Amino acid sequence: MFTKEEIKEFIIKYGKKWLFPDFYNKVTWYVITLGAGIILTPTPFKLVVYNWIIESFNLNLGNTITLSEMGSSNTDYWLGFGLIISALLHNVFSKWILHQNDIQQRASVDTISTVDKSLFKEFLEVFPSGSRSSELLHTHDFEHSFSLKSLDEIDKFVNEWNCPEKSFIDPKLETIRKELWVKCNEFSRLIAEKSSPTCGGLQSVVPDQHRNDWDRPKWINDDIKLVNNMASEVFTLHQTFIKSMREVLKC
Repeated sequence: MFTKEEIKEFIIKYGKKWLFPDFYNKVTWYVITLGAGIILTPTPFKLVVYNWIIESFNLNLGNTITLSEMGSSNTDYWLGFGLIISALLHNVFSKWILHQNDIQQRASVDTISTVDKSLFKEFLEVFPSGSRSSELLHTHDFEHSFSLKSLDEIDKFVNEWNCPEKSFIDPKLETIRKELWVKCNEFSRLIAEKSSPTCGGLQSVVPDQHRNDWDRPKWINDDIKLVNNMASEVFTLHQTFIKSMREVLKC
C-alpha cells in the first residue's frame, strides 16, 4: 500500500510532531486537555462534579441514577488516558493525510516540470538565442537587405508552435509563449508586407528603385522604423521567455 520510502519520509518529517500536536489543531488539544484534567483532578473534586451532573440529570429527565452505577474511580483514569491516546492517534492520522497530500502535490509538480522541460528543450532546438533569426532580430538594421534564410527559425516557430501539443502546462510560461508566438506571427506578416526581393537575391524593406536615392520617400523610412521596432519587441519577448523558462524550470 505504501512504499518504504514514503513511510521513511513520513517518520522523519513528522515523527517529532506525533507527540507534540500542532497548537492550531483545536480538536486535538481540547481532547488532550480534557483527558489530562480527568487524570489530574483530585477524586473529591471529581465526586462533587459527578454528583452535580447526576442531580441535574435526575432532575431534568426524571430518571434515577447513582454514583455507584457509574463505576469505580479507576474508570476515570482509563477514560483520561483513552482520550489522550485517541487525540494523539487523531493527530497522527491528520499528519498522515497531510503527508499524502504533499506527496501527490509534489508528484503533480514533478510531472508538470518534466513535461515543460522536455518542451523547452524542443523550443531551444527550434529557436535558440544563437540562431540566425535571433541575431537578425537583435542586430540587423532593416534599412539594409537580408537573407530570407535568416527567418527560418521564426517561420518554423510560427508554423509549428500554435497547437495544444506545443502548449506549456505552467500558466506563466504558456502566457509568455502565446505572446511570443503572436508577436512572431505579426513580424512575419509585416516582413511579407513591407519587404520585397532584390536583384541580388536578398530581401529588403527598401525597394530596389529607391535604394540609391538621396532623398527617399517618407513611407520607406516609416517602414524601416516600424520593422526595426517590431524586431526589437520580438527579440525582447524571446529573451524574456527563455529567462522565465530557466527560472521556473530550474534548468
